[in-house]
Amino acid sequence: MSKPKKPVHTLSLPYPDPPWPSVSADQEQAILRLLLPLLQPIGEFRRDYIPQSKGRGRAGKTHKTENGSVPEWMPELYNHLTIGFNSTVRRLESLAHTRKPANIALTTSNPPGKPEINLSVVFVCRQNLPDIMISSLPLLMATSAPKSNRSKLVELTSQAEAKIALALQQPRVGVLGCEEGAPGAETLLRFVSEMVDAVDVSWLEQPGNPVYYPAKVKTTEVEAKDKATARKLKRKNSEEG
Repeated sequence: MSKPKKPVHTLSLPYPDPPWPSVSADQEQAILRLLLPLLQPIGEFRRDYIPQSKGRGRAGKTHKTENGSVPEWMPELYNHLTIGFNSTVRRLESLAHTRKPANIALTTSNPPGKPEINLSVVFVCRQNLPDIMISSLPLLMATSAPKSNRSKLVELTSQAEAKIALALQQPRVGVLGCEEGAPGAETLLRFVSEMVDAVDVSWLEQPGNPVYYPAKVKTTEVEAKDKATARKLKRKNSEEG
């Protein structure tokens, strides 16, 4: 006997989801040929001079070179990358904040700081990240800069993500951003700019011709819990609270 089901209603944005720019397999391989040599010196630096802690006795220690000196800096490109989801989203949010309309910006209490440098490209391994985590990236990139110099969104396969993580000597690199004018990355950024389309959010680009989008209500059926299970769950939650 099948368990009874009940409808569950959820409200989602009425606007259509922005499409992700397409990247062919050949384009991905060309991007990797240009990107990996730039990342490998950073990974080698991390491997040689920033070892993982293996206990209290080794924590915080760094390796030294043959003449006893410790290098002072990462490769210069490192300071022009946003490695990981959090740092990349923070950069895009900061850029979007600077583009607020004047009447909205005046109501904020935060003083303006040093302007962030725009990201030229954001690489994302969409296959390895939950959709709820990255679904807002196209819209965030669209609000971070005008379309003429908007960051390019490049979707990579899980195989490409593994090669990037290996080059950086990190377990995972699901999201990677690269700034405009990053030293040594000119060829890579020019290739991406020419070969990958900019993120297009049609309803955001047409403020002078507004279009009404009705509310979207999604209804799904889930198995209903029996009353005894529901009472037990409610009792457990009240005890923990």
